[in-house]
Amino acid sequence: MKNIKLILLAFLSFTMFTGCDTNFEEINTDPDSSTELPAHLLLGYAQRQFTNNMHHMQRGGDMGGCWAQQWSKVQYNDECRYVVRRGVVDGIFSNIYTLTVSEATAMENLAMADGNTNLAAVGKIMQAVGYQALTELYGPIPFTEAIDGSNLQPVYDDESVVFEGVIQLLTDAADMLASGSGSITASSDLWYGGDTNKWWKLANTLKFRALMRISSTRAVGGELQALVGKMMTSNADNAEIQYLAVSPDANPIFEQIIDNNRPEYKIGSVMVETLQSLNDPRLPVYAAPAVSDGAFRGKEAGYGLSTTLPNEALGLTYANISGLGDFYLNPTLPGVTMSYSQLQFLMAEAANEGYISGGLAAANNYYNSGITSNMEWNGVGSAAGAYLAQDGLAITSQNDGRTKIGTQMWIALFGQGFESWTEWRRTKIPALEPAIEADLSQIPSRMFYPTTEPSFNKTNYDDAVSRIGGDEMTSSLFWQ
Repeated sequence: MKNIKLILLAFLSFTMFTGCDTNFEEINTDPDSSTELPAHLLLGYAQRQFTNNMHHMQRGGDMGGCWAQQWSKVQYNDECRYVVRRGVVDGIFSNIYTLTVSEATAMENLAMADGNTNLAAVGKIMQAVGYQALTELYGPIPFTEAIDGSNLQPVYDDESVVFEGVIQLLTDAADMLASGSGSITASSDLWYGGDTNKWWKLANTLKFRALMRISSTRAVGGELQALVGKMMTSNADNAEIQYLAVSPDANPIFEQIIDNNRPEYKIGSVMVETLQSLNDPRLPVYAAPAVSDGAFRGKEAGYGLSTTLPNEALGLTYANISGLGDFYLNPTLPGVTMSYSQLQFLMAEAANEGYISGGLAAANNYYNSGITSNMEWNGVGSAAGAYLAQDGLAITSQNDGRTKIGTQMWIALFGQGFESWTEWRRTKIPALEPAIEADLSQIPSRMFYPTTEPSFNKTNYDDAVSRIGGDEMTSSLFWQ
């Protein structure tokens, strides 16, 4: 009897396994689970993560905005004194690589496999955005051997190699978009809603910006001139995310200052004094009246080491220093990656330096357009005419133009912490002094490399560090 039971059990088992084998894959496949990822689904994620990374108050605010002295703090002031949290610096590096560059690379590859060259071009643009930010923040970085899972110790390429690679990515992207096929799904595109013409203009605009960034290192005039007439034409072309009214999809400035109740963020004294000296209508947009007396009052960069903050004796208190204006505390404030106004200032500089045609007259036109478009973006466009008519505002000479263009671009980049710091590092305009009671003797010129690199990629890390004079925040980058 026992043997009969064993035989029957074996027969039933054989029947079950062989009988199921015919449809095994079909039975064990979830019909609601995708096996292939549509390329366009990677776009919005890459855009949002990059914008959030650059605008996060503990990143672009505590460091970029404070180091450019557009913003300041009346408490928790370490970063403003150039004492950074290494974990935050590590996170910027890893997030741009993993959440922007890697996603954009995968999007390009998937789109090319689908024959969608327009979307593949957008992937190239997003890679260029990420790589340029990385090399500007850190210096030499993995580029030619980056995003290769089989290579866990990529070489660090010189900054010049990275910039030339970025420029080539943008050149290729613009060419592909000019004659490409396929489409960009509107709902996945947080910047342009799938408009390929705007992406084409952005590729050329970003190329212009990259060329201007390295204009002190090599001849760029011919390349810049070739881009004139192919770039952004108004604020409608801005590369920006329109945030939503509720966290976690609100603007990072709102989320930190309002949602997280962090009112220690204030406006810098240099910004207030500059706007006041120019009778600039953007002052009440950028800053709120001080609670103590209704005046607009900024705080000098620094303090917080031997001088405690807040400090009643020095008037460095929450109530006595202006916070950010309501416009910049709006949860739906767009997060900008590239603006028409910044382009206009770069074109003004290019004309002023003779890189593009038009001379002083063209420089003034671009300069006026940059001011006007930024005032329009900030909701005070109606005041632009009177502002521009003031004595002393127009450019009168090349040297005069350098100061005035640089100052107005610094003003216009308010709220774009890392970008404002990067442009200041390039132009050194306006003249800024290091923070009071700072941990360094100068304003930082770069960030530390991630703390993991000496362990995981030591040989290439050591080589990169040797090329810039050490892994220091004061090491100079080649375009500065």
